[in-house]
Amino acid sequence: MKIAIDLGHGTGDDRGSIGYLNEEKIIREYGPLVIEGLKKLGHTIINVTPTKSNLTLAQSLAYRVNMANSNKVDLLVSLHVNAFEKDRAKGCEVEYISPTGKGLAEKICSEISKLGYVNRGPVKRENLYILKHTSMPSILVEPFFCDNKEDCDKYNPLSIANSIIKGLTGQYAFVEKNEPTVPNIDYSIPSMPGVYSLPGGIGYIQVIKEKGRIDIHLDKYNYITIQDSEIEGNRIILTTRTKGSKILL
Repeated sequence: MKIAIDLGHGTGDDRGSIGYLNEEKIIREYGPLVIEGLKKLGHTIINVTPTKSNLTLAQSLAYRVNMANSNKVDLLVSLHVNAFEKDRAKGCEVEYISPTGKGLAEKICSEISKLGYVNRGPVKRENLYILKHTSMPSILVEPFFCDNKEDCDKYNPLSIANSIIKGLTGQYAFVEKNEPTVPNIDYSIPSMPGVYSLPGGIGYIQVIKEKGRIDIHLDKYNYITIQDSEIEGNRIILTTRTKGSKILL
């Protein structure tokens, strides 16, 4: 497959977000790994990132789209990192405009969520220039929020790249040394304030009052979060050892 890869932002007036981490720096850490991995699996890669440093936003977006269209690629993947307001949103999402894009978005979100990120799922965006003006299916990947501390603490460029590649192709590119591993089951009960063991010697409840949140744990990696706070809102999240996190309500 001939794939256009866009390392988002990074030129002139087209700048990325800055939170706990810098979006442009993050993209240029995991993005080249996506390119390397896709090439390793036999795909032809066209890097459509602008090479000039003084472009306007309109020029930057047009360059990426025109490069993808002129090279007649099968797919364009624009790589980014999300941002909203400090610690008010988290998780992975992939933006799309076409049915093909939606299918890829679902697969990529599923893979990234296995790293422990909340699965926000596919988001249809009909007003994004890079999705609207390409002649092939296009997606924009937002693997996590750079202004959320919890998301940033999980960040590993190779794991993110590997998950995106798996979502796109069904294969890990770095299986030999870097395939995401599943942690061992840990039934130990943390010794800290706000943690209460359940009868029977397995499981515990963790109360995080400042976040308006209660976590009901089977073990360290399998738990249900019930939360009602001004920052995060009212919601229920299921986190499992092998499937990652998903907002249930």
